Amino acid sequence: MNRQGLHACRNNIPTFSELENRYNRILQSCSSLSTLKQIHSALTTIGFIGQSPHLGAQIIAKYSKYEHTEIARSLFDEIRSEQNSFLWNTMLRGYTNGGHFNKTLELYLLMQRTGVRPNNYTFPFVLKSCASQSLSVQGKLVHGEIIRTGFDSDMYVEAALVDMYAKCGLIDDGRRVFDKMSKRDMVCWTVMITAYEQAERAKDALLLLQKMQQEGISIDSVAVVSVSSAVGQLGDSKMAESVHAYAICNALLLDDMCAKNAIIGMYAKCAEVEKARLVFDSMEERDWISWNSMLSAYTQNGLASEALLLFDQMQASGCKPNPVTALIMVSACAYLGSRENGRRIHNLIINSSIKLELALRNALMDMYAKCGELDTAIEMFNDRHPSERDASSWNVLISGYGTHGFGKEALEIFSQMTKEGVQPDHITFTSILSACSHSGLIHEGRQCFSDMAKFCVVPEAKHYACMVDLLGRAGLLYEAYDLIKQMPSQPNDGVWGALLLACTIHRNTKLGEIAANNLFQLDPEHPGYYVLMSNIYASSSKWHEVGKLRGDMKSRGLRKIAAFSVIEYGKEVHGFHTADQMNPYWRDVHRKVEELAIEMKMVGYVPDRSCVLHDVEDEDKEHSLNYHSEKLAVALGLVKIERGADIYITKNLRVCNDCHSAFKYISHIYGRKIIVRDANRFHHFQGGLCSCRDYW
Repeated sequence: MNRQGLHACRNNIPTFSELENRYNRILQSCSSLSTLKQIHSALTTIGFIGQSPHLGAQIIAKYSKYEHTEIARSLFDEIRSEQNSFLWNTMLRGYTNGGHFNKTLELYLLMQRTGVRPNNYTFPFVLKSCASQSLSVQGKLVHGEIIRTGFDSDMYVEAALVDMYAKCGLIDDGRRVFDKMSKRDMVCWTVMITAYEQAERAKDALLLLQKMQQEGISIDSVAVVSVSSAVGQLGDSKMAESVHAYAICNALLLDDMCAKNAIIGMYAKCAEVEKARLVFDSMEERDWISWNSMLSAYTQNGLASEALLLFDQMQASGCKPNPVTALIMVSACAYLGSRENGRRIHNLIINSSIKLELALRNALMDMYAKCGELDTAIEMFNDRHPSERDASSWNVLISGYGTHGFGKEALEIFSQMTKEGVQPDHITFTSILSACSHSGLIHEGRQCFSDMAKFCVVPEAKHYACMVDLLGRAGLLYEAYDLIKQMPSQPNDGVWGALLLACTIHRNTKLGEIAANNLFQLDPEHPGYYVLMSNIYASSSKWHEVGKLRGDMKSRGLRKIAAFSVIEYGKEVHGFHTADQMNPYWRDVHRKVEELAIEMKMVGYVPDRSCVLHDVEDEDKEHSLNYHSEKLAVALGLVKIERGADIYITKNLRVCNDCHSAFKYISHIYGRKIIVRDANRFHHFQGGLCSCRDYW
């Protein structure tokens, strides 16, 4: 076709305009790089390319489309002129659309030095390049040039300015431009709403949405994504339902996978997991984001077991996991404390050739530490070159040592971290203060809290909670209470909760009531606070007060969280409630529990009846203690797990004093190491001793 066009040119001697139109059509039908090069060569040979800026621009655009910006730039340099901004804009567009943002800005500077006047087509490309690299200073300079040249009232330039300021984090500057716009289309509204959402200013995003609707503009599927995220940030379930209903009624979810994924994420953040699953199940097609959103919904809401089941479905569907999937699943295994599943996911990561980026390595370290394999986490840390570690890597190790009761080792790692020039952050101090608390390192904890200012870390409520826990566990309850009163901000539930727990340990009714009353105001629907205060009263035999609190719980429809313990036996996972008779091995387990009670008493064990917080006979208390969920789990481990192998147990609540004492005796009698992860920390029982040294 191209050769025929060339022959026609020679035989008919067409006019300039006819030639230009003919080659314009040929270029429009050009569908390959080789054809483009032939056309370029022909036009160069006949000397026509420099005479037609339009055709030159067409060829530049085509080369840019085929990702050959070097050739495009070479041609541009041959034919550019100071009078033709069209060619300059074409080259700017080629660089910008190809992601060569630095080159866009360099060409813009050359354009200014050469004296070529930019126009309303120039500025959107330049502003997009500033936005893509968060170059706010350069963006403001361009804004000044826009005002100087009089293009500040052009709708497309204004929209680009709003986008630039939003992506550079200058939301309020973007809003000022937005408010001055005489005409705003859907794109502008969506850009501004998205800017608020990404800056986590969800209320501002939704107020702007309301204003947009008042002006008669309906949201589209793109806006649904940002609005859903904003509602998720607020955790407003009713508003989430409204957004979902609007999207359905306006057919915005029919063929838009992004919008459906956003709805799943929104429901997940509102703790409406079942509704998220309904949307997920209704999808005819799913991509990685769909699966990851649903997996994340389960993991974020404490349903890690469901996440593992869904992950198996994901693999069966043929959708292979990506690095985000791996992070979610590693987090799920860490939450469960499941060593078997943790190893399975780690092996899958290796076999799937998923790159072990820093975040994933840190997550794996954290998982192994939370699954009781601290040595594996330490080994992973030590196997990495110092340049391959960030603050999070050190934080994971400090936290791991702390939760396993090795406070001094945590302090040594913290010291090594600072010596290597790694700046500790707020998470570092939360981890090290918690480590000091678990190990009773009072002086060291006070010093770390004092050192926060030296590292320019401002103490937050969570750091005060750690200090209250540190002092409270050590029996320094009134010092802890004084620290609360000195806080620069209002104490939250974490701070008062730490004091209430300390009062439970030390049976201090007076301060316990102060802490509990504050907690009842902050979160009146949390059953745990009523239970802890009830336990304080029960330990002092104040049964009337116990009855009143339990009556309050009943009237509010609150129920005590049931104790639940889990043990992995091979590839099986077995869970036990207190006095459980549903487990398939329950007869063997109960028989073993009765044997344990006799064997322990023979070597000096005395049941701690104070752990039964009910006004019943001593014989009934002792019988109740025998069937605590963690004792049932240990009994199964002794029956089923081969001799010499460690027994790992996970419990959702704190281990009681009686079970803690019993496990020390069991570890001595059977020569077994028993590792128990409770709600707060790890206990390593071996040879009749516990790693916590009875400080917990």
